[in-house]
Amino acid sequence: MAKETMADNGRAGGDRKRSTGTRRGRRGRGTVVVAALLMPVGILAVPGPATATTTPSAVTCGSSSIPGDLSGGTYSSVTVAGECAVSAGQVVVTGNVTVDPGAALIAAFATDAKAPGTSGLTVDGDISVGSGGTLILGCEAAAFACFDDPNQNSPTLNSPATVKGSVTATDPLGVIVHLATIGGDAVQTGGGGGVSCTPTGVFADFHSPAYSDYEDNTIGGNLRITGLSTCWDGALRNRVGGSITFSDNTMADPDASEMLNNRAGGNLLCSDNSPAIQYGDSHASPNVVAGFATGECAFGVKQPSPTAVPGPGGSPAGPLTPISTPAPGVPGYWLTATDGGVFSFNVPFLGSQSGLADEPVVGMATVPGGLGYDLAGAGGVVYQHGTAATDCPGLTATLNKPIVGIAAAPGGNGCWTAAADGGVFAFGTNAPFYGSAGGLTLNQPIVGIAAAPGNDGYYLVASDGGVFAYGPGATFHGSMGGVHLNQPVVGMAVDPATGGYWLVARDGGIFSFDAPFLGSLGSTVLNQPVVGMAASATGTGYYLVASDGGVFAFGSGAEFQGSTGDLRLVKPVVGMSLG
Repeated sequence: MAKETMADNGRAGGDRKRSTGTRRGRRGRGTVVVAALLMPVGILAVPGPATATTTPSAVTCGSSSIPGDLSGGTYSSVTVAGECAVSAGQVVVTGNVTVDPGAALIAAFATDAKAPGTSGLTVDGDISVGSGGTLILGCEAAAFACFDDPNQNSPTLNSPATVKGSVTATDPLGVIVHLATIGGDAVQTGGGGGVSCTPTGVFADFHSPAYSDYEDNTIGGNLRITGLSTCWDGALRNRVGGSITFSDNTMADPDASEMLNNRAGGNLLCSDNSPAIQYGDSHASPNVVAGFATGECAFGVKQPSPTAVPGPGGSPAGPLTPISTPAPGVPGYWLTATDGGVFSFNVPFLGSQSGLADEPVVGMATVPGGLGYDLAGAGGVVYQHGTAATDCPGLTATLNKPIVGIAAAPGGNGCWTAAADGGVFAFGTNAPFYGSAGGLTLNQPIVGIAAAPGNDGYYLVASDGGVFAYGPGATFHGSMGGVHLNQPVVGMAVDPATGGYWLVARDGGIFSFDAPFLGSLGSTVLNQPVVGMAASATGTGYYLVASDGGVFAFGSGAEFQGSTGDLRLVKPVVGMSLG
């Protein structure tokens, strides 16, 4: 991606500069808005910040008719009611920042306009952006010039931002985040200026179409951009601890959807974007993904880099290049026992319920990125371990039948649990309920649940090998229902590469459905029965785990890293989950 400036109506950057007439025309300098924000006359006064002897106060910045300038200092909370600039010193907010519908927070200034020093924003809580609101957070010489950089074409200034909580925008006009450290999630849902590159809203004052962009950020949780209709959107060089989701977005600029050179500690989910994920003129590197990658970002997907530019003065397409590549190495895994004990193998130990569980543990699920894990109790309780495991609180109600399994939402921020009667319970902001078998008469009880890789469905499996698919991303590929089995089925895993799945029986037999058969234990004499399985992120391997904690790895993508098979356990192992 070319360097962003506000010096003209195109994208500056050598021979990659684009004109307004044919491309996104983003990033024209906001001469009207920025000048208004910086002028001392007519600015809405913001009450002074806290001093060493005062308590931080809650303030409102800007109004519908007068822009505001937030003076440097400490505030308990900030409500942005109009246009608000952070251009007069370092601002610390000990609580939350709320950008009201239609308002705009512009925190992309490097210097203090009122005194020697710097400007910037640190938020100890969350930033939330309402419908039609705009957030411009952080700026950097390498990619997005600060508004007050004296040399917009060759900028030198930076202004990083820090949000210790999450950034959440619901139906915003635009969100532009550069050089920010976000401790939680960055979630943008819906909004935009429409499928058009005509300047609108506060962006019209910048002489720029509305757009959204995330570059050079460190995000501790998940990055999720969905349902956006705008001129241009992209994400480049972000370091994300959890999963990245980029789906159902529609952009007017044919050079949009540059989602590249990001590092995801969890999964990368890309689907139904127009245009599809591409290199464009970014000259970027592929995404590196520790978990699995799906859809337009799947490991097997290649796009030309750069994308061809048609017409006079255009350029041919570059070589086909993968959109995403797997992170090097094979992750470790955890095992859990019925008493809530957890055993870690080349992954961090984040706690257990050993001696503390009020009900038997029946399974576990890893938070994407290995940021935590959840242990499912038979009575519906979910025991959360790790700082990012709070999106799966579990049930407190009385159940008709016990819980038998748990699956984490691949995009993060949610989970599903399943009961023996086929009931499904959805938790969190990103685990929709797609249906259940709770109202069906089952031949045999449900024994497990597995999520569809695209976060858009899940599967239930019964002990007779029957498979039940729910949601648009969960395709039925077959089952063992009606087939005589030597031993009952005890679990299943979905192949993220093909969308197919494997079933595993108590004797270690494997049944493959549109997923590669990589081996089984069906003819092996086991010390203890198999109780579950887990699939590798690349779909090139899977693991089986027995009740004594024995672990068996199959395929090039699975690597034995230890087991409890030679230990005397207090309670039997019931499941495993990958880091």
